[in-house]
Amino acid sequence: DQALGLRQLLLKEADLSFQERTQGLAGEFQRIAHGHELIADLTAGDDPLYALVNCAGLLIRQPFETITAEQIELHTAVNQTGVFFLARATMEAMRRQGGGGRIVLYTSQGAFTGGSFGSTHYAMNKAALTALMKSMARLGGPDGITVNAISPGAVDTPMFRGGMSEADIAQFCKTIPVGRPAEPQELAAPTAFLLSEWARYITGTTLHVNGGQLMV
Repeated sequence: DQALGLRQLLLKEADLSFQERTQGLAGEFQRIAHGHELIADLTAGDDPLYALVNCAGLLIRQPFETITAEQIELHTAVNQTGVFFLARATMEAMRRQGGGGRIVLYTSQGAFTGGSFGSTHYAMNKAALTALMKSMARLGGPDGITVNAISPGAVDTPMFRGGMSEADIAQFCKTIPVGRPAEPQELAAPTAFLLSEWARYITGTTLHVNGGQLMV
């Protein structure tokens, strides 16, 4: 469901002219085997797997006081467990083909602030990805595999707007120095940088893209 942000980008070459060399994939990322199946399909041919951009995300806003066990389970499956197994399958494939590659995970500003407007459970999941990114960066470094994270602030998507009134959004935007949420394409350039040769010595790092709302 693209409205929920369930998207992945897998790159087969280290060239930044991505259009003919990328595959955007959406699927059942809460199903553990799904990541392994995707990577097996993508690496069945002769082209090496160059990179994974894992921007899966599910946020169904719910007040902290009323979040249920079922909601926690669903969000964790999509935002955390599925991401783990897809990223691990990617690193394994990169190692089998001789090493080298890029992995970029999408965390969230909420991982560093605790979230707002009924996103505690989402923030919790995304904080786990920050730890996963650092661990994988240490493990992948000797094989020439860099692992980094993009931490978006507010991005103008249906997932961001879901469960928020126009008044809520206006109030939230007042806390952003540039005064507005990001457009989705404004996340693309920072992501492309982390995939490029210019970033070959960067690993274990979170790049914050939030219009100045969180300055670290």
